[in-house]
Amino acid sequence: SYFRRLALPSKLTWDDRDAAADATRGYYAELGLTPFLGFAGTGSGLRTTADLRAYRGFGADDRFVLAGRAQIGAVFGPDLADTPRDYLFYSGGGGTVRGQPYQSLGVYALQNGTKRTGGMRFAALSGELRAGITDTIGVVGFYDAGFVGLDDFFGGDGEWHAGAGIGLRYKTAIGPIRLDVAAPVGGDTGDGAQIYLGLGQAF
Repeated sequence: SYFRRLALPSKLTWDDRDAAADATRGYYAELGLTPFLGFAGTGSGLRTTADLRAYRGFGADDRFVLAGRAQIGAVFGPDLADTPRDYLFYSGGGGTVRGQPYQSLGVYALQNGTKRTGGMRFAALSGELRAGITDTIGVVGFYDAGFVGLDDFFGGDGEWHAGAGIGLRYKTAIGPIRLDVAAPVGGDTGDGAQIYLGLGQAF
């Protein structure tokens, strides 16, 4: 299927973290609004997103850091079948729920419930406890949970899944090198360990 639309994406960001790649204190918020006008059968509506993060360091030289993240997304206006597919939401993977396969959680609402797509509602929560072992090496424990629903955050048409794990950090001049190992702890979208490697903290 082809989806034709005219969109006006906009984004507002507020950031008072002490360091973007390895924050020990502060807050971060990013709000997104994308109104879109559909043509030739494509629906019209509004896509909204929010990414909220908070950090609190404690101990000598902020050796320990508590970090939290909440993500929310929704599409208002069209039916799911008339919504551009790249506007729909999935959960799973390094940016949402570690320990669950990438984009493994969606909804089954098309073709009599036999076709999986993204959902119209999305929420994800992540928490980390970061601890410095030496000046350059640190460890992290984390828990992530994600939700994808058809058209309601609290109705019976959505599902949650979750993952948890541990990570190793090696600090460099441009940010910590990150190695995370996670496994599913909730939901039925995954059954094995996942490994993530990157530069900078997960969020």
